[in-house]
Amino acid sequence: MKKYLIVLILLVNVFVGLAQEKPNVLLIMVDDMNDWVGAFEGNQQAITPNIDKLAEKSIVFKNSYCSAALCNPSRTSMLTGYNPSTTGVYGNNEVFREMEGFENTITLPQYFEQNGYSTAAAGKIFHNARGGKEEPKHGSDPGSFQVERIGNAGTVYPDAKYRHSHGLNLKEYGVKGSFLRSFDWYGTDTKDEENNDWKSAEFCADYINQEHEKPFFVACGIFKPHLPWYAPKKYFDLYNLDEIQLPEVLENDLADVGRMGNNMAKKGVHKAVLDANKWKEAVRAYLANISFADACIGELLNSLNKSPYATNTIVVLMGDHGWHLGEKEHWSKNVLWERAAKTPLLIFDPRNKESGVSTKIVSLIDVYPTLIDLCGLPVKDDLDGKSIKTLLNNPNNKWNEVALTSKAVGMHSLRSEHYRYTVYPDGFEELYNHTIDPNEWTNIANDKANEVILQRFRKILKKKLK
Repeated sequence: MKKYLIVLILLVNVFVGLAQEKPNVLLIMVDDMNDWVGAFEGNQQAITPNIDKLAEKSIVFKNSYCSAALCNPSRTSMLTGYNPSTTGVYGNNEVFREMEGFENTITLPQYFEQNGYSTAAAGKIFHNARGGKEEPKHGSDPGSFQVERIGNAGTVYPDAKYRHSHGLNLKEYGVKGSFLRSFDWYGTDTKDEENNDWKSAEFCADYINQEHEKPFFVACGIFKPHLPWYAPKKYFDLYNLDEIQLPEVLENDLADVGRMGNNMAKKGVHKAVLDANKWKEAVRAYLANISFADACIGELLNSLNKSPYATNTIVVLMGDHGWHLGEKEHWSKNVLWERAAKTPLLIFDPRNKESGVSTKIVSLIDVYPTLIDLCGLPVKDDLDGKSIKTLLNNPNNKWNEVALTSKAVGMHSLRSEHYRYTVYPDGFEELYNHTIDPNEWTNIANDKANEVILQRFRKILKKKLK
């Protein structure tokens, strides 16, 4: 009996070993999550113990930026490896496979599949919406994953009588479109496991804990803190409303951003929130939903850590873009300022004993080539990004890249170590010196002393848009 047991153990080790020739990958994408996460220090009130624990053994990128501050173009860019200016996907309605020349694009998970990986996903990875208006179902790009759970996004909706109980009448402030329905928050009487984000995490956890003949690439999409901000009440209870700290803002901050910048900001929402004295409530709701997202991530990470693959699985965690909560009189994303463009990114590689913080400027466009590099796959030399493996080996290594964030044709922003430069289709420019103005309160583009800096950014932008 003892001999049989020894043979069985050896067989199991061989079986697991087959899947361990190359590292596995767990990609976690969190919707609308800005840097209000403990490890990223965007908001000191944030309660995110699971992400923080992962960050302790990872390389945390404090200055990571999205290619577009909107779900579809950001995700499309990261998962195809091409900038919005390359594919032409700038909004939520375009589908990259319908764009001329990109019908046969090899996405990140497809590239891993082509190189011997099994792939699986749950939750919102690509943006493709399926299902009804109230709880849109998010699936993937068909064919990008071998196994996938397609379920309703977000959390369980409260009874109709509790919806919009915050009392805001946004119509009176000129707010139109889907924001009227989605800008809402409520602590629901639900258990964690009843919510769809938790189910997505469980699906990925169950997949990881199967026996694998091949290395795996698993993507888990967490919908919260995307609007509406419905989450189990216990996460709202983590935060004392009276103690909520509001973002630091400047009165008349939009005075120097030009016509298009003013048009982008949701000033009506901001005025409604201020007039109703609901700013603290809204901030608490966003924090509560981030804490719920963190709990879902913890469920997944705890399961990975108990699996046979814990010591050979690279974990990448990111937001798809940032989110404004009153900064520049804006609520939402889809603008070109720092708060919307900046997003959390951390990478844990169990083979790398290095951990720490990198303040170098990186982009989500770099994730595709980086994972190829880390997993030893053949180089794909048509990608717009650049591997940041050198920063994983040493967070302080030399790195002088500039991050590009786009909103539309002729509407782009560049972030360097010290500056943010933005240009609009009408030619209006913004320039902020982040060394002395991290909140981007003073547009210095009209200062003739900065002409050399502007010329440099114009040249860099022209090169990146080729």
